[in-house]
Amino acid sequence: MHDIHFNTITMSDNKNKSNIILIILLLISVGFNIYQYSAKNNLITESKNERDSLITARVDIEKELNETYSELNQYKGENARMDSLLSKANTDLKSYEDKIAQLLKSESNKDQLNKKLSEELKEIKKLRDQYLEKIDNLLAENTKLKKDNSDLNSKVEQISKDLQNTVNTASVLRVEYLNIATLKKKYNDKYAPTVLAKRTEKFDICFTILENKIAKSGSRTIYLRLISPNGKVIGDRSQGSGSFTDTKSNSQMQFTLSKSLVYSNANANLCMTWESAGEKYDVGIYTAEIYIDGIYSSSKTVELR
Repeated sequence: MHDIHFNTITMSDNKNKSNIILIILLLISVGFNIYQYSAKNNLITESKNERDSLITARVDIEKELNETYSELNQYKGENARMDSLLSKANTDLKSYEDKIAQLLKSESNKDQLNKKLSEELKEIKKLRDQYLEKIDNLLAENTKLKKDNSDLNSKVEQISKDLQNTVNTASVLRVEYLNIATLKKKYNDKYAPTVLAKRTEKFDICFTILENKIAKSGSRTIYLRLISPNGKVIGDRSQGSGSFTDTKSNSQMQFTLSKSLVYSNANANLCMTWESAGEKYDVGIYTAEIYIDGIYSSSKTVELR
């Protein structure tokens, strides 16, 4: 009876041990499955992160290449030196583009590939900055050259104007020996000098156009302006009076008489006579002005009493 009870206890203990072992094995199995699942998830996450990192590196490089192409080539057409520099820059960028394409094909180690792509990105940025520095220098140099050329052109233009003015001034015909004779008619229809306004009937204005070897030879127009004491130009259109353009002021000027002359670069003596039947002259100072082709040349005054 005692032996039966002992055997029963032993069998019960063995059963409990077996259950414990099964529970332990079950826990180990569950733990292992959890570990495998976790490891698989980590592997998937790592793989995804690795893939995302590669995608980011490729996108960054492609973006940097495109932006560098655009940023550099916006200066194309500035000048020949700039175009030559940009041609070399485009060649260098194409080399990087080809190198990156080859890396993507040949490098199987993703960590190494990502590292190399990052290094290439740094090199592209460095290359961009180097070319931007060269472009900046060229633009600054070109701006200075343009300013220097502008200054030089302005100086040349001013020298040319000064020279032309000198030539123009030197080629102006000069009048000397200008003389005004106020005349009265005598009983025998001959004229004699007078200084009395009420007896004056005619003005004789004589002068010499001086020799000028620089001036162009050819036809010239001489204008006489006979100005009365009240400032008005004496004239009558029926006797040839009219107007001309003053070359200096570009304004219209009234003239008393005009005369054509074929100038041959030698002294030329001329007289111009104004006589108007029945005209009465006031007491005062009369001025005779001579213009040649619209350019003022000389003047003289005479007083009538």
